[in-house]
Amino acid sequence: MRVLIVDDEMAFATPLAERLRLRSFDVLVAKDGEEAQRLMAQAPSDLVLMDVGLPNMDGLALLQIFRRQYPEQDVVMLSGAGDVRKAVVAMQHGARNWLSKPVRLEDVLAECGKVQQRAQAKAEAQRLTEAARWRVLGRVAEGVAHEVNNPLNIIVQAAGLIEDDLEDLLDGEKSPEADEVYTAITTIKTQGKRVRELTQKLLMVGHGMDIRIEPLSLPDLVENVLGMQSARLESTGTTVTCDFSEIDAKPEGVRQEVQQILLHVFENALDAIEIKNPPQGGRVSVRAKRQEDRDGSLWYALAIEDNGTGIPEEVLPHIFDPFFSTRSLEPRRQNGDSTLLGRFAGLGLAVARSLAHVRGGKLTGKNREDGTGACFTLLLPLGEGREGDVTEG
Repeated sequence: MRVLIVDDEMAFATPLAERLRLRSFDVLVAKDGEEAQRLMAQAPSDLVLMDVGLPNMDGLALLQIFRRQYPEQDVVMLSGAGDVRKAVVAMQHGARNWLSKPVRLEDVLAECGKVQQRAQAKAEAQRLTEAARWRVLGRVAEGVAHEVNNPLNIIVQAAGLIEDDLEDLLDGEKSPEADEVYTAITTIKTQGKRVRELTQKLLMVGHGMDIRIEPLSLPDLVENVLGMQSARLESTGTTVTCDFSEIDAKPEGVRQEVQQILLHVFENALDAIEIKNPPQGGRVSVRAKRQEDRDGSLWYALAIEDNGTGIPEEVLPHIFDPFFSTRSLEPRRQNGDSTLLGRFAGLGLAVARSLAHVRGGKLTGKNREDGTGACFTLLLPLGEGREGDVTEG
């Protein structure tokens, strides 16, 4: 947690900063409003302890600037006995609280604890909001999927009937016209299957397939997904390397949901490899490790890297948006006779991200630092006592 102390009395600010640092806080000290603004611009703080009486610019004026620039910033005013009225006015203008000098360390630590509690409550509210949003979208998507499936089944069946009747009518005879009709029928059936796959993904948006939470063996889940993708791995000549040696924990989650997340991420990687390296030459690496955030949160981090096309910078902020598509960025196969819609259109990553977030996890994507492909990282929360669980095999 980062704390910014804004006070021109160094005899007060410096000892307070040192005492907080001894308790593992990241503390910055500014002697006036100008320095405080510069430090905030460089690295926003979680809590600002601000003296009411500052040189050149008093605490009230600085507070108003911070409220405009950082509306959600937590600010606690510090005041002497003669500045209590100003401190009260500051609270009316958005300060969280005020502490009277000389300030007790226990009171400062209490304010730090309140900030952490508010941050946790905000994160939980965001997670619940995200889950609720995807549930609503899921209900809408389910209705759309069912409505699309009914006429789609009729179209595919009608195409098959036309093909059968055409074979009976031609009785083995061939002609250019007949070949064109057969090609059209094949196109209808192929595109119908693609739409069917899309409707299946629509049914998954915002919904878990199974709500039973259990310890998960990520090596087993990865192996299952690779088995599902064996045909594509072979056709693209893609090799996969896995390294689970750095962590033996079993994070808790829903097996089918995590498997679905991995499936979408691997499909995404193979799309990128197929675009860049037809028909072979792909590489995917899977590596697991234990990750600890600054706030002490523990994660099972699974990174999946590919040597595909990478993600254009203008596309990167939108890769998890449902149905995001940029026509001008659609990659084409080298032979030029077909267009591969590619990795930046559809629901795959949106579904994967929603499933991860609903269970308190995270899914992020970025380009590899060496510019050779992309890396997606799945973070699954590790509860207390889970780190020691051993994954067999």
